[in-house]
Amino acid sequence: MSEIDCQETKRHVHEYLHNELSDQELDDITAHLANCDSCETDYDLETLINGAIKQSCTEDVPQELAERVLAEIRRIQANGGVH
Repeated sequence: MSEIDCQETKRHVHEYLHNELSDQELDDITAHLANCDSCETDYDLETLINGAIKQSCTEDVPQELAERVLAEIRRIQANGGVH
């Protein structure tokens, strides 16, 4: 994935934050974030949200629930968002 655009960056910012991408994808998104104020703002917001969730949620999520939520997020992303 080289020459990543804003749409691709925003689609993968969650995985980027959780280091769930390949080394090349991480490098591409890092480069894009360094040069795009809009995407950097989205990244900062996602970081803030993740930090608030970590502080608020001290209980372990049941694995089945976590898998269902992740599957739904991926389904929404694959369909281009919520409609």
